[in-house]
Amino acid sequence: MLDRSQDLERIALIEALNVMDPALGRSLDPVTELAAFTFGTAIALISIVDADSQRFISRVGLALERTDRHHSICSCALQSSGILQIEDLRQDPRFHDNPLVAGPEQMRFYAGAPLVTRNGIALGTLCLMDRTPRVLTADEQRQLQTLARIVVNQMELKMSLGRREPISGLPNRQQFQADLSVLGRQDGGSQFTGVLLDVFDLQSANDAGQALGLKPVESLLRQASLRVQEVLGEDVQVYHVAATRFAFVVRNQSHAQVEALMKRLHERMRRPLMVGSIPMSPQFHAGLCDFRADAEEAGDLVRKCMVALNHALQTDACLCWYSADRDAHLRRRYRLASDAARGLAQDQFSLVYQPRYDLRDGQPVSAEALLRWTHPMLGPITPGEFIPVLECTALMPALSQWVIEHAFAQAARWQQLLPGFALSINLSPRDFDNANLWTGMAERLQANGLVPSQIEVEITEGQWLHSHPAALPQLRAMAAAGVRIAIDDFGSGYSNFGYLSEVPISHIKVDQSLVTGLARSRTARLKVEAIIRLAQQLGYRTVAEGVEHESELSLLRLWDCNEAQGYYLARPMSADAVTQLVLACRAGPPSDIESD
Repeated sequence: MLDRSQDLERIALIEALNVMDPALGRSLDPVTELAAFTFGTAIALISIVDADSQRFISRVGLALERTDRHHSICSCALQSSGILQIEDLRQDPRFHDNPLVAGPEQMRFYAGAPLVTRNGIALGTLCLMDRTPRVLTADEQRQLQTLARIVVNQMELKMSLGRREPISGLPNRQQFQADLSVLGRQDGGSQFTGVLLDVFDLQSANDAGQALGLKPVESLLRQASLRVQEVLGEDVQVYHVAATRFAFVVRNQSHAQVEALMKRLHERMRRPLMVGSIPMSPQFHAGLCDFRADAEEAGDLVRKCMVALNHALQTDACLCWYSADRDAHLRRRYRLASDAARGLAQDQFSLVYQPRYDLRDGQPVSAEALLRWTHPMLGPITPGEFIPVLECTALMPALSQWVIEHAFAQAARWQQLLPGFALSINLSPRDFDNANLWTGMAERLQANGLVPSQIEVEITEGQWLHSHPAALPQLRAMAAAGVRIAIDDFGSGYSNFGYLSEVPISHIKVDQSLVTGLARSRTARLKVEAIIRLAQQLGYRTVAEGVEHESELSLLRLWDCNEAQGYYLARPMSADAVTQLVLACRAGPPSDIESD
């Protein structure tokens, strides 16, 4: 009998090779027919023994497609080093009551050659059966073994189709995944480390392909694959799993040993490679992950290595180990992206409003609509977490339309109670992909009885304006109609006054990262004062975000900043609370922030 570890390894390989595929059986039928003809037997079978049954994937002379493994004669042949030959099954105590012997088939003779793969695993047999006793000669036994090798070669050839990367000739991702499955069955006790290696920037490869054609780029990848194989040696199988990515697995090595190996590989890979007549330096980024060779961990290895590799790419590190915390963060982001559409349909989103104050008289003059999400399972999700996620999805424009609809309705109610009180909304770069953005907004304004001057649109500063050709015309149309345009988060990134001349803005909102703690930072004071002074000279109104202390407010007043917003003045609140706040301020006495 096969021991359990051998049997698990064999069953895993059966799955990896997909030998139960009917197409493989049909391709093997000529071999089976040749065996029956050559040896003059009534029956010839290609039998695969899996976990609980014996299946005949190709057969001549037998209608039966499978039998219980307990009744499998071929199970005994799997353990044979050569041909298992039984002259008369009826006389053999192991098989005399076998259904194929004692039943209607009345089989007497059996000869089976194990189907042994290159790594020494027997999957089944090529077997002959007849209704009269007989013995194969030595020459006939060699012929049967030759046919068995042909069957195995055909299986492995069929398996390799679609599982090799034609550029490098290495096994591809599908084969890597299949081999990981086998690994999980054959060696569950060892500790392994998976490595995913990126050797060339895709953009650089694309640029080189456009300039030189694909052949030089393919040559570079072949050279890179050879270097990886040279360093790792024959004991480690390398896989070409994506255009510029390779993978491999090392066994029973400490982190220090693996990192030493990666250092040698890095030194070798960073030497220039020739692309056409141009020497190019391959990049080197690797994601590493320890795993046990069980089905669950092996099956999830590629994904975890991708998590680590992407971290290495983002931080420009040579290598990064897999982090469960980072993985959980990425999975949470994906969950938020996938749950947002349902959240919008189920009214999980809501709006709060943060007042903005005029620093001349201390009166609240507008409020910014801020989106909130209360997830039924995760609870309140901060905008700083979900907005960047949703901005990468196709849902963001729909969410912005939801904000426009609800915020404009609230602005209309305020105009009845708080005449002249303005509302600002935030629009994402993705919103400007919609050529009818302003048309739709104008219709909502009219439907709610609002005039454009009561609305302010906030957009983030940045180079995105140049990559969204529809943005500037729509912003100009909004401004021409009277909508105020504000640049949000100014000073946090791009911060270029030069491009502002292209955008019809009226307000600049100084980012809270500069304003909060302003009194304690000389550098921040210099920056904020310079921004305010220059903005005023260019004719823009300035708004300071993130005001949290009186000292910050005093400096902003000193520099003649026009408006301010922040927790020191008012936190985000419900629409009703805004109404009560504004009514109270308008009724007097003067607010605490009114200048002396």
